[in-house]
Amino acid sequence: MNKRIVFAAIILAAVFIVYNVFPKKETSVNGTFYDEFSINGAKVYLSYDFLSDKKLVFIDVKLKDKAGDINFLGRAIPLRLYKDGAYVPLMAELTPSGKVVVTLRVCEPCGSFSFHIEESKYIECDLCGTRWDIETLIGVSGGCVNYPPPRLDESLSGNSIEIDLSTLGLQLTG
Repeated sequence: MNKRIVFAAIILAAVFIVYNVFPKKETSVNGTFYDEFSINGAKVYLSYDFLSDKKLVFIDVKLKDKAGDINFLGRAIPLRLYKDGAYVPLMAELTPSGKVVVTLRVCEPCGSFSFHIEESKYIECDLCGTRWDIETLIGVSGGCVNYPPPRLDESLSGNSIEIDLSTLGLQLTG
């Protein structure tokens, strides 16, 4: 009988150690705001090193004039709901394959401007829980699967990611 109790105690101690001592794999990554970006005309620049470190970066770019809804890629983007239309919310992600993806940070059906990376595979809306594939932005689950964050043109030059906002028809202020 005593051997069973000792054996059970050893198993319990081993489970406790494994669960509490060894690092757990992070299953979600929250966005980090980046305010050290630069602007040149309709282009915004951010540090690749910062994105590489954080994996999900949010950028708020101030507009010269407040915006209401804008039409982009055949969709009505409700900028008026974010900080009274004074900013355009951007999101940059570094995918597991190493691809840089830049989007407008919006889930327009539910009016959310907040996302996180889940299980290193999905971009997930913090309001409605809709998930899109992190590599393709194809909807996986949730109520807004047909409305992924709209993709923007970006290019990489050295340590700088250039985001072209000219297609939005908005004037930025630096």
